Amino acid sequence: MNATLTWTTGYEAAAYARRNEYATVAARAKNVVMLLATPLIGLAAIIALPFVGLAVLVWTVIRAMPERVKDIALFAAAPFIGLAYAIAFPLVGIGMLAWMGARALAGKR
Repeated sequence: MNATLTWTTGYEAAAYARRNEYATVAARAKNVVMLLATPLIGLAAIIALPFVGLAVLVWTVIRAMPERVKDIALFAAAPFIGLAYAIAFPLVGIGMLAWMGARALAGKR
């Protein structure tokens, strides 16, 4: 009596199992579906990327908000503060000239 013992371990056993798994019709159909779905999954990831980036940006801003509320408020208000100064300084200058002129006319200096 001749008997051959075949011992497969590790990678060889897994490869043998995969070889048998790929032979079924369901496994082949699964591979075809994955082959067709892969570009669509990639397209979905590319389309979602800007929205994910915006969500990360908003999340970061919200997390930093308690620490930086004053800084953010001043950054947002800076153009309006500058406009107020630009409008007020000529008026303040004219008022100072009038005040000095009135003091000079009164002879206080």
